[in-house]
Amino acid sequence: MAAPQQFSLRWNNYSQHIVTALDDLRVDDELTDVTLSCDGQSLKAHKILLAACSSFFRDTFKVNSILIYNFT
Repeated sequence: MAAPQQFSLRWNNYSQHIVTALDDLRVDDELTDVTLSCDGQSLKAHKILLAACSSFFRDTFKVNSILIYNFT
């Protein structure tokens, strides 16, 4: 019986690629999945970025799959 082959996949500059890709999504306003609203103004955002930067949003998104929150 032949020994199973093992592979090692490596992505050079992965961290820099992710940072650049997330920044591009933010700047281009692409694939936003949540809208924040306050005093009649709204802002499209990415849940993953909000959750990464804020324990409030992380905990809120864990509990609520659909979130309507009005900041006043």
